[in-house]
Amino acid sequence: MRRFLGGLAVVLAAVAIAAPSRADNYDISRAQRYLAEGDLNNALSWINSAISSDSDFGAAYLLRASIWMRAGEYQRAVEDDSLAIEHGLDHSPYVYKIRGDAHAAGGDYAAAIADYEQALKINSSYWPALVGRGAARVETGDVAGALADLDRMLATTPSDLKETLGSRQVSELSQKGPPARGTQTMTVTTSAKLTLAVSYQARGKLRFIQGAYQPALADFDAALQLLPQAISVHFYRGLTLLALGRCADGATELRTPSIVNSFQTPTAAPYRAFLAAHRDAVSKAGCPPAPL
Repeated sequence: MRRFLGGLAVVLAAVAIAAPSRADNYDISRAQRYLAEGDLNNALSWINSAISSDSDFGAAYLLRASIWMRAGEYQRAVEDDSLAIEHGLDHSPYVYKIRGDAHAAGGDYAAAIADYEQALKINSSYWPALVGRGAARVETGDVAGALADLDRMLATTPSDLKETLGSRQVSELSQKGPPARGTQTMTVTTSAKLTLAVSYQARGKLRFIQGAYQPALADFDAALQLLPQAISVHFYRGLTLLALGRCADGATELRTPSIVNSFQTPTAAPYRAFLAAHRDAVSKAGCPPAPL
C-alpha cells in the first residue's frame, strides 16, 4: 500500500518526455512501458541504460525516481529527484513537489514541507504543493496549518495542471547527446481529480485523529467519489466505520482483497502504525479489532 493509490506522488508516466537521442529515447520508452505494466525490474534496467547513455538528461532521473517510489525505495527516489534538479530542472515547482512527496513517503516531513515551500516560492499558486504541504502538516500535528492548506484547496475547482519545462530548465547540454537537447521541452500533467482526492483523504485523516468520525467519513466518501479504487482511502474509511460503531460495515471494507494484500507489503508500514495507534477508538466503539 502506498501513501495514496498512485503514491501520494505523481507518477512520471504522466510525463511526455521530449525526444532525446535515438538510443535513450528507445530506452526511456521501454522503461515507461514496463513501469505502466508494473514490471519494475525491467523498467529499472531500461532507465539505467538511458542514464548510462546520457547522464546529463535530467528527465531520465525523474522516471527512475518514479520507479523507486513504486518499489517503496523512497530515499533513492529523493536522490534521483535531486539529480534531476542538479541536471537543469531546478526551476520547476513540479520537481520540488515530487521530491517532497518522496520525503513524505519516507517519513521525513520537515524535508517534505521544505520542498513544497520551495515549489510555492517558484509559483505561489502551484496547488499540488499546497496539498502536499497540508498532508505533511497533518503528519506533524500542525492542525491549523494543515486545515488552512487543505480547506483552501478544497474551496477551489481546479483543472488538470500542465507545466512545460522549456530550454532554460532542460538545457544542460549533454556531452554525448545531440546539441539540440537544449531547445527541447518536456510537459508534465498533474491530475486535479487525484489531488482533490488526496486533499479529502488528508483532511479526513486529520478529523479522524481529532475524533470527529462523522466529518472524517464524509471526507473519505468524497475522496472515493473522485477515485473509487483508492486503496488508502478505503483503509481509512473502514477504520472510521469501526470507530463509529458500524462494526460489520467497517470489517467488510477492511477485508477487501486489495487492502489485505497491500498490508503484506513493506510500504504498508505507515498504515499498520496508524492502525496500532488508534485501536482504542475501535474498542471504545464496541467493535472487534480491525481484521488486518
